[in-house]
Order: sequence, then structure tokens, then C-alpha cells
Amino acid sequence: MSYPTANPPSSSGQFPTPSPSHGGSTDPNEVRRRTQHTQIVSSQPSTPSTHGADTDPNELRMQQAHYSSSQSSSPPPQHGGNADPNEIRQRLGQSQSATPLLRDQAGSFTATRVVSSQESTVQYSTPSPSPYGGNINPSLGPLQPTRLDPPPNQAQSGYFQQSQINQPLGDSQFQHAQTPGAVSPPPVNYGSPLSQMSSQSFPTQTPVFSNQQNNAYGGQSSQTPQGVPPQHQTELERGYRNLFVSRQSRRWKFPNFYQVPGIYRAAHEKQHHRDMLRRAKDFSPEDYYLSPYDTHMAKLVVQCAQEVYDAQPNSTWRRTFIRNMSPFMLRVANWVLDTVPLEDRSMTAEEIFVLVAKWIPASAALLILMTYPTSVTGQIRNGGRYDKFPYNYWGYPYHARNTKEARPLLDHAYRSSASNATKKGTELASTHPISERPIEPSFLCFLRKDEGADICDVQKWKSKHGKAANYIFVSYTSEQFRGDEEELLLHDVGERAARAAGVPAYWVGCSCLGDESQVEENVWRISDIIRGAHSMAIVLSSRAASGSSSMDTLLEQWGTRVWTLPEVLLSPSGQEILVYVRGDSIDKPTRIHKRHMAAKLEDKELSRQLIEHFEGSLILGHLELVTIALRCLHGRQKGKHLEGDMSYALMGLLRQRPNVIRRDTAFQAFARLSLANDSNLLLERLICILPKKANQPWHNMDDEWGVALWDIYPTTQICGIGDRDTVILDNAHAANIRWKAFTHVAIVVNNSWRRFFVRYAFRSSSYVFYLGIVLVTIGRNGNSALTAIGAILLVIGVIFALLSPYLIRLLYTGKVWGAQPWFFGFEGYMDLNTIERHVYGANMGYLSWSPNSSPLSRHRSNEYGECEGLDPTTDPETAERVRRSITSTMGEEKIFTLVDTGTNTVTMFAAVRPPVAVVLCGEEGGMQRALLCSYDWTTQTLYRESVLRIETPALDNMSRLGRFRFGMQRPAEAYK
Repeated sequence: MSYPTANPPSSSGQFPTPSPSHGGSTDPNEVRRRTQHTQIVSSQPSTPSTHGADTDPNELRMQQAHYSSSQSSSPPPQHGGNADPNEIRQRLGQSQSATPLLRDQAGSFTATRVVSSQESTVQYSTPSPSPYGGNINPSLGPLQPTRLDPPPNQAQSGYFQQSQINQPLGDSQFQHAQTPGAVSPPPVNYGSPLSQMSSQSFPTQTPVFSNQQNNAYGGQSSQTPQGVPPQHQTELERGYRNLFVSRQSRRWKFPNFYQVPGIYRAAHEKQHHRDMLRRAKDFSPEDYYLSPYDTHMAKLVVQCAQEVYDAQPNSTWRRTFIRNMSPFMLRVANWVLDTVPLEDRSMTAEEIFVLVAKWIPASAALLILMTYPTSVTGQIRNGGRYDKFPYNYWGYPYHARNTKEARPLLDHAYRSSASNATKKGTELASTHPISERPIEPSFLCFLRKDEGADICDVQKWKSKHGKAANYIFVSYTSEQFRGDEEELLLHDVGERAARAAGVPAYWVGCSCLGDESQVEENVWRISDIIRGAHSMAIVLSSRAASGSSSMDTLLEQWGTRVWTLPEVLLSPSGQEILVYVRGDSIDKPTRIHKRHMAAKLEDKELSRQLIEHFEGSLILGHLELVTIALRCLHGRQKGKHLEGDMSYALMGLLRQRPNVIRRDTAFQAFARLSLANDSNLLLERLICILPKKANQPWHNMDDEWGVALWDIYPTTQICGIGDRDTVILDNAHAANIRWKAFTHVAIVVNNSWRRFFVRYAFRSSSYVFYLGIVLVTIGRNGNSALTAIGAILLVIGVIFALLSPYLIRLLYTGKVWGAQPWFFGFEGYMDLNTIERHVYGANMGYLSWSPNSSPLSRHRSNEYGECEGLDPTTDPETAERVRRSITSTMGEEKIFTLVDTGTNTVTMFAAVRPPVAVVLCGEEGGMQRALLCSYDWTTQTLYRESVLRIETPALDNMSRLGRFRFGMQRPAEAYK
């Protein structure tokens, strides 16, 4: 059976108790006395009101004024709740022996036509990305700031992409030009969270990557296309040269130079915030983050690629340019040695000249720098762990899992029922009070001996007859039946079906829900009433002006209501469902077996799985049952009372049923239902998914990674439900993301006798050189021994000074056994070589693109069958998304890049805002589900911006995060 939408709110701001348009305890006999008709007439079409019935607005206002004084009071049912069919017949001037109302002489119902309203269901497919082979360097993608020419011997074996970055910012900057003579690559489409594209397969080109080998300086050369000299791999980032451009703001705190936001929030009032150290302060409405150094709130400054920095400001956060934060001595040495080609070939005369021209001034500079000892290896911090995310939640949950954590004075009222008992003298109610499940209905329509029926209290009937009453459940929708005449038709069907089945009673919603004080409580218990019924009868009718509709059309329309699906699922197994259609013979209903009802509904495949589960032929797991049922119910948007109606309809299928709270949102109602039942950590799994679309509703559990909800194993626990569709989580691992700049990363290399000797010789060479000068100067007075010693020391110092660029690379490059874990972030895109130069000072092959951490990640199989991460912009669609993000407005997707020095991987991802924390909440497929969260400091809420998959060893280097408030989608904000 289906019920209309909620009644209008009262003057007090609270919604009155919902009542079905045919719900309550309407007496059919009383309806017959009220109605003054003596002949059979067909129902005329009526325009449904916004409340699901032909309701007079003046009557609604009278009801609203009458019931506004109390929230718990309920308005009378719009069509009665205790209508007596005998009274209706008396008012119509009919005797009990007369022909039943709304039947023609042949015993048939009059029929009208109905227009079926079908809601289309959009199905999302998860496309599989195709391998993108070809002559593309994984560390230098198509958006790299250089032009790469293909090797002559490779021009015909594959295709080669290049970019034109030396042009002004525009569309041409990100176009992929084709090299003459190369094979044109076919288009490739990839799935993404914000764009749905079909995948296309094509023959994979022969890869032309060179293998990673140790270069001449002890480090690993990155995978570079053969024949591409390193001097062509120039950087686009201007660094401190950006100081000479306009739109610069300055401050004393690092970073000293930045761009102010281009967009501001409409709200300008300061708001309160308390940090982890209990320091409370009012802050202006800007973007902030929690500093891992002293836990205070600092204004968010995001470093960004040069293209983003040069564009017009389009964000609420501050931006700054990218700085090279590697040790200066290492940068000087790399400035010289980058001239040497990494591949196995001879240097050209031009390269030799440039090398010599750089070597001499670089050696002199290093000789001076070595006078002031500085650390090149860096410092291990936090015990070799990621920076901690300094967060503490100070608020109360909206619904606490443990009653001791609830608000002392609840600001919301629970439903008053016999089962909702609280201790005397306290305002603390149960966190999720469970509604009592009735064993049998409160009222039934019991058949008379001759014809007609009387509404009786079931308990009184049992005490009189000494046995339990068996009954027929009559299902209908308010969309097809309105008014006293049509209610009488329902009683006629119920009476005929009960007499044919040999049972003494029937149940119909317009008459058996009790009086006004009982209607609402009994509405949510209809699922138990259908469970105890002998069988079910469905009554269909058309409300069109003329014509007729087929039974299948009417039945499909009946199935679009929220409350009809649970009635089908919970109807008795082994019994056929009787379908009566107005206009057909009442003595010959259509009989449909329950297992065949799925074919009559709009969502046949999903409904079939549920019906088979309740029939016992194919048992679903608890997680599967809730997931599939939720998808089915949210596909039915008709007959909605409250925001949480989908969950209240779902709770009829489960054992534990929390009491209804009218102010609950759809998510809060579902979260309370999930906590009350053994939901197999459904909510904990739900927060770990990555939506396929930015505006995907929470109840859509489709994951961008294409995994089922039960494939995710949560590692956190929900300990409460928060306001604004949030939850309170505990027992997660988290780390801070550093956005304002890179920093010097400490590395651990293998010590050897060669490194030990070279280190001390190199560090002391400047002092040997200066000592030699002093001794030579003193020896000029006639002490030849001092002059000789000084000359020897001077020669040694000069030799080491000339070798210093090579010695630095020898000391601080090579295989890295470990690095200080950091999460660095920047907005936009840079090629891998540029990123590594800014982090480690040189391209030494430390970093690599993550192969499968983000939906934007790409990978390929090399010639040895090994998985290699590719530059994401090798996919033309991703390159286009990077281009669009530069000029996207606030609220649209932007492209960010995350550098993880703990695993030495680089990951590109899409988000609306820069996340400030990495929170591990689950695992799937052998990797950790990392929630990238932005911080709404006004409510102390972490909102999901994206979800990555990171390697499990990163978990050991993260700190535990205490209780925190989490939201799956950040609410929209007003900007100016």
C-alpha cells in the first residue's frame, strides 16, 4: 500500500503526524451513510494535489491551525481512518442486499484510463582503460614543458606526442601534435569520477622505453626515450622569478609571497574554533588548515604549477609558486652534470663546451659553500613517520552510539510510544530506541454472515471467539484511489477476497489503522501486518479521463510507490497474489505467484533478487540485502512522507526498527537504522567508496574502482551520527598534507668505505685549500718547507674543488634505502623530472608515477611483463581535464598532484578543494583506501574530496587519529 506526501508544516515549525490518504481507521459503514448516491457512476479524473489527494487548501489551513500547538498530535486522515462500509451504503440509500457499489450488472467494475508514469534509470558502466603504448616517457608526459623529438630509428615503429608549452596559455598549450612520419594514435577513453566515457581497444604499440640503469654518477637514470638528450628537458617553473610579476602579496611568514584568493565566501562573520591544545579563537571565513608543528589554525596556501599560477585566481585558498627546496650545493652540482647525457652515447662538441663553461664557476661556488657545513642528507623527523594530523573533535553527536555520550538535554523529540521508555528524572533517551513489533493488527474488518463487514478490535474478537483471526491484506495506492466511493470499492474487494479464501476478515489501510492517536504508529508497522496475513490482494484502478489501461501498465504504476515493494516482498510465501482491476470481473481476479511479480515491476532485475531472497530460493547476505533494497527503494520516489521514508520503508525488511524521528534527514534515518541492526559495517564501508560522479547521492553505492561494497574491509568504527549528514568515526590512521612548499627530504643511502673517505675528504677540501694559501703566504718569507707543504695542500684543495660536482653526486645519489615520509601536494601538473628536481635536487630516478592509486593513474606492461606507471597525461582525456581545470570555476573539478616520499610515488587526482589530510579507513584489493579530506573548520568536519589507493606499508608510518567528524559530500557554499 502507498501513502501520500507529508502534510504542510504547522505554525510552530514542526510537521504534524503523517497520515495516509486512505490510512487511519475509516469505518466503511459510516462512509456509506455519508455518501448520497443511488447509482453506479464511474470516477472522474481529478488533479492530484501536492499532498497526494484532492485536499481543499482551506481545510489544510484549518487542520494546520488546529494541530500547530503540539508536535506529537496528528491531523485526521484526509479520507478518514475508521470508515464503516455499512454506513456508506446507508447514506447511498442502498440496502445490504442491494448490488454492491461500483459493480455493473455483470459483476464488473467500471474502468477509466491511466497514464503510466515511469522513471528512467540511468545505468553507469565502469569502462576499462586500454593500454596506451607508444614512444612516451613515463616521467615526461605530453604536458611536459619541453619538445621531445623522436629518435630517427623509432619514427616508424610507434607514435610520439609533444606539447607546445612555449606559447601563451591557451588551448594550443595542451594540444597533442603528431610528429611527421609517426603513426597516429587512436583515441583512448578512460573512466573517471567526473566523466563517463566508453573504452576503446586498439593494438598496443611497441614500447620504446629504455631500461632503468645506474648512471655514471651512482644514481638511477629515469626511463627516458632513447636519443633524447637531458639538456632538452628544461623546466617551465619560474620559481622566484615570479617575484617580478604582478598580483603578488607579501607577508613575514613563510611562504612570504603568494596570491590572494580570487573568490571569497559570502559570509563575513567570524566563527569559533578550538584546536587540539584547547586554544579557542574566532576566525574570519577563509580556508585554513591545522599546522602539524604547533596544532594552530593557519591560512591555507597551496603551491601550484606555473600554468595555474599565471591564470586568473579562481579559488578560495591562497596560491604560491613552486620553489626548489633541495640543498643548494646539490642544485649547483646538478646544474653542471645535467649536461652529461644519461644514455650511452658520446657527447657533442657543444655539450663539452657547455660542460666546461659550467664546471669552473660551479667548482668555485662549491669551494665557498663547503666552508659553511650544511646537511645535504636531511634530518629525520617524527621518528621517521608522516606528519601527524593534529585534530580533536569537541562536539556532541546528533545520535550517539553509547547513551552516555548523548547530549544532556536532547534538542530533538523522539516518538512517544510504549517501547520508548526513559528513566525518571532524566532527559536522556536511548540513542536509537527500538520500535515494538506487533504480533497482529490492532483492527480488522470482520465479515458478517450475509454481506458486509464490521471494524472490530482484534483483541476483543479473540477473547470472544477464542482463536486468532486470519485475514486478507488489501494493497492499493492513493494515486489510484481517492474519495469515499473508491474506499468502498476497496472494502468490496476485501470482502469478496476474504469470503473466497475462507478467512473471517480483511485488512485495508483506510479503515484499520485506528483513531488519530494510533494512525502514525501503525503506519510504520504495516510490514508486520502483511507478514501475518493469509494472502494479499492488489486493487488497481485508472484515473484517466477516458480509455483503458492494461493490467500490466497499472501494476507497474502501482509498483512505483515507495511502500508497495515491501508489501510484495513480505507477502506470504506459497500464496498467489490476487490482482483486481477496476472494470474486470470481481469474481475472476488475476492470480500471480509471488516469484513472478518481479516481471511486473519496473526494476525487474533488482526486484527479482529481493523476491528470491524472501522466497528462500536465493538467500542474500545481510550487506547485499540492504544494498539492493536501498537501490530499489530510492528508485521509487512516489508516495513520500518524510525525508527518511526510504529508510523507514527499508526498516520493515529488517529485524530491529528504530523509532521514527520526523526531523531526520534521509541519511540520518538510514544511519540510525544501520547502527540498530547488524549491518555488517555497512556505513563504515560506504564512506570508503569513491563516487563515480561528483554529485552522486550517498545512497548510490557505485564505486569508481568498480568493486562491490563487500570487497572493502573497513578499519574504522562509527561511534555516532552527526548533524548535516555526517558521522563520527574513530580508530583511523591519518597524516598531514603539506601544500605550501616542498621541503628538504632526508634520505638513507648505503654507507661504504668509498663514501666514508670521499665524504671527509670533500668536507675538508675547503679547509685544506685555505690552509695551503696561508702556508704559501707564510713561506714566502724564506721558509721553503712551509711553502712546499702549502703548495701541496693547495693542489689537493684545487683537485677536490674541481671534483666537487662529481663527488656530491657520488655521495648523495644512488640507491635510496629509505626516505623521510612526506605527503607533498601541489595544484596542477608537472612532469616527473621537474617534480624530482624540486624535491631531491636532481632527476635521479627516485620517484615514479603510481600505476593504480587514482582513477587518473595509467600503467603499462614493459618488455619483461612488469607493471610500470605512466604519466597520466599520456591519456588525451586526462590532458584535456588538466587544461580545463586551470580555468574552472569554484565548485568545479581541479587537478592536484600528491607526492609521497614514503613510497616514492606521484599520484594525480581530481577534487574540488585541496585536501589537507590523508585518512586510512579501509582496505581493498591489497591496498589501503585513503580518504583525502578537506577541513571545514566551522563545524570541525573532514569532508571527502577524493579516495586513493595507497600501498599498505604507508600505514605503519602514520599516526592514529582519534574521534573525528566526517562527511561524504561538502555542502554548497555561497561565494562573492
